[in-house]
Amino acid sequence: MNLLRKLSVITAGFLLLASALPSRGNVIGTSTANLDGSYTYFYVVDNTAGAFDISSWSLDFAFAAPDWNQADVGSGGSVAVASVDWLAGPGIPVVGLSAQDFLSLGPWSDVLIGTSVDGFSFTSWFAPGSVTFSEFDAFGESSNQGKTVGPSARIDTVPEGGGSYSLLAAAFLAGCAYARRRVARPLAA
Repeated sequence: MNLLRKLSVITAGFLLLASALPSRGNVIGTSTANLDGSYTYFYVVDNTAGAFDISSWSLDFAFAAPDWNQADVGSGGSVAVASVDWLAGPGIPVVGLSAQDFLSLGPWSDVLIGTSVDGFSFTSWFAPGSVTFSEFDAFGESSNQGKTVGPSARIDTVPEGGGSYSLLAAAFLAGCAYARRRVARPLAA
């Protein structure tokens, strides 16, 4: 294999590898089940591979009303933020029915390219699921979306009275009625 061909193969491999790596910011969410049945959600805004400084970010939910006070702890709410240079509050959803917004108060507290910021959290009774996050720069010129862990609206359905359960219930009721008659009227010898 000549040198030019080797160089072409190496360059193609490098470009393929570079395209497979993320080149945008990410919100890494985790959840912890609490003893009282609620869940605490923790978030890290990871901009180590980002293309712009993140000055605000948001989580979008599939339910209409969150069950926590959406203001940050410093404002009397129940949402922890990374520092006093960040605010939290209810947002306007990009996707979904409700949102939790986080806003940096200035460029000194933005999540700069090549860095990450943690310390965002809140507690909810909604079970973990997949939620959409959105990240924005200070001027609204750049944005990014993705999926992370967050509270989801899980709806438990109640089965209707058809199918094998209704047949089983009918057989059980018939058996109970038969057993009751045998106890009430003993067989004559």
